[in-house]
Amino acid sequence: MKKTISLLCVVLLILAMAVGCSKETPGSQEPNKPDTTTEKPSDSDDSQSDEPYKVYFYAWTHEDNMIPITEAFNKEYEGKYELVYQKLANADTSTINTALASGEQIDVMTQASTFDLRVRADSGVYLPLNEFFEQWGTTYEEKLGKATEVTNNFDGKYYGVPYCKNIQMVYYNKNLFDEAGVEYPKPDWTWEDFREAAKKLTKGSGANKVYGAMADLQEYWPSIARQKLGEFYFYNDDFTATVFDDPAMKESLQFWYDLVMVDKTAVPMEEYTSLQYNNDVNGMIGLYQGKYAMFFVPVYGCLYTNESYGQIPEGTDIGVTYLPSPAGSSKPITTFYTSTCSIPANVKNKEAAWTLLKYICFDRADLYAGPKAMHPGYEFATEEEEREFLDLIFEHPGIDKEQCIDTMMMDFDVVSQDLSVVQGQMKINDLIKANISKVFNNEMSVDECLEDLKAKGDAYIAEDLK
Repeated sequence: MKKTISLLCVVLLILAMAVGCSKETPGSQEPNKPDTTTEKPSDSDDSQSDEPYKVYFYAWTHEDNMIPITEAFNKEYEGKYELVYQKLANADTSTINTALASGEQIDVMTQASTFDLRVRADSGVYLPLNEFFEQWGTTYEEKLGKATEVTNNFDGKYYGVPYCKNIQMVYYNKNLFDEAGVEYPKPDWTWEDFREAAKKLTKGSGANKVYGAMADLQEYWPSIARQKLGEFYFYNDDFTATVFDDPAMKESLQFWYDLVMVDKTAVPMEEYTSLQYNNDVNGMIGLYQGKYAMFFVPVYGCLYTNESYGQIPEGTDIGVTYLPSPAGSSKPITTFYTSTCSIPANVKNKEAAWTLLKYICFDRADLYAGPKAMHPGYEFATEEEEREFLDLIFEHPGIDKEQCIDTMMMDFDVVSQDLSVVQGQMKINDLIKANISKVFNNEMSVDECLEDLKAKGDAYIAEDLK
């Protein structure tokens, strides 16, 4: 995998970090490389103190959510390690880079962007984790799955471990299906099945209109392309050009355009933006309030039926199924993205850091990912283990828990949405966002959008590879 970042760009980015930070899109800032000369304290140094070694974990999750896992870790490693949580303001690139450059002790850092993970790894900010999997007697792929391995393999090294796998699903309002006399979606349904169901479920007009579906078009327009093209969906095989001219791209964008702009069976971009349905909490509220019958969201969407997010109507009954798949697929195909944990390269005690990372991501994911209704990043070893974790995920009001568990335990394929290729990506992502907005505001045709993405995307990649 190739990467070229001009020296001038790096210098400017580092200078920007020195003078301050502001909110930006992931990957828009290069982190300062830490001093990596500090080594793990010797046993004699550790023995000079009777106090447990403090292990510092940085994330943006609410402090209250950290109480159970902190108590469990400190009890299990009493006298040896003590978990100390440091809350980040948010998951922004600049927030995390500022923390990494602060000189404070950081043993495990989190991030929501695989692009950011790659840039930090390439800059020497993070420690490769290969040795820990070797000592464990396993491999990264065996524990985390092929799709995750592909996007986290940076020239044979692994710098991040997912603490969650945000699997894309479709939650549906069973009451609206019943009222319309429409059969509940099967896990192996096709995109055409979905389109026909959306037509049957759409009714009314104006403020009283009920749509068949709601999806954040910026996120879900490439679903068919991802399913057909796999990981790194808009790059060619050697990452030297884009494939926006591939027929799967046209099929994917045209499908959503027809659904929204022709059939008018999915919430239009202007409406879901004004009503903030692209906020997942509001998106789930719209589903159980009957504004639309189907809602595209990662599996954690079920969390938002909890009373703390709003009062659900009596009789709410919500089921779940996979993303529709291309016709002819042998099994359901869905996509996912991850958030990861990493160990800084200048960590003082890497064994302590790995112990904490492993505890969060593997040993007690039920205490970190589970309470947030997030699927763990790892592959389940047994069906019993899987069912127990899914029981935790779907234990929320108005959710048909058994139906959801049975669906999630079916055999299905996954494609990772994580993009860890550096060249061209930032500018391409910005262009995608701009062009997709134009398409769904009738300011640009599907063909014009893809032609523009192809021409400019190839140029962006070529520029970075000089």
